[in-house]
Amino acid sequence: MTSKSQTKCEECSEIVGTRRFCVNCGKPNSEFVQETPSSKEDFKILFSRTLYPYCLISCIFCCPVSLRVTTKRIDTASGCCLGNEDTLDIRRIKDIGFDRSCFQMCINRGTITIYAADQTHSQMKISCFRAKKVFNDLRTVWNQSKMGTVIG
Repeated sequence: MTSKSQTKCEECSEIVGTRRFCVNCGKPNSEFVQETPSSKEDFKILFSRTLYPYCLISCIFCCPVSLRVTTKRIDTASGCCLGNEDTLDIRRIKDIGFDRSCFQMCINRGTITIYAADQTHSQMKISCFRAKKVFNDLRTVWNQSKMGTVIG
């Protein structure tokens, strides 16, 4: 078994390595993989979960809330069979808050409140377990994104 740097040309048996074509005969390298900028993932998923805000009633009436928080945006899907979808860009967030009671602190739960410069959903509340970690990650990403962005 040969490594990528020792790959040989099928035609002339010269070492091709990671190049696209053989330098000796010009035959395309069958093991060449071209990386495009669009194929690279330029975001990290901080939180991805389906929440049931009304416990069993959410299941009965088919109204869970699916959340996906990444370093670029917050995607939500809610309503009957997750029919309503919304996206909030991290750069559009104006303020983030975190709140929890004594009981919620004991069971590691909390509520993250996101205030955004958005006409349709200017306030979003996320109530979940391990919310403090999600809040700290989201606040870090938000602070990094607002360094070069002015929200108007």
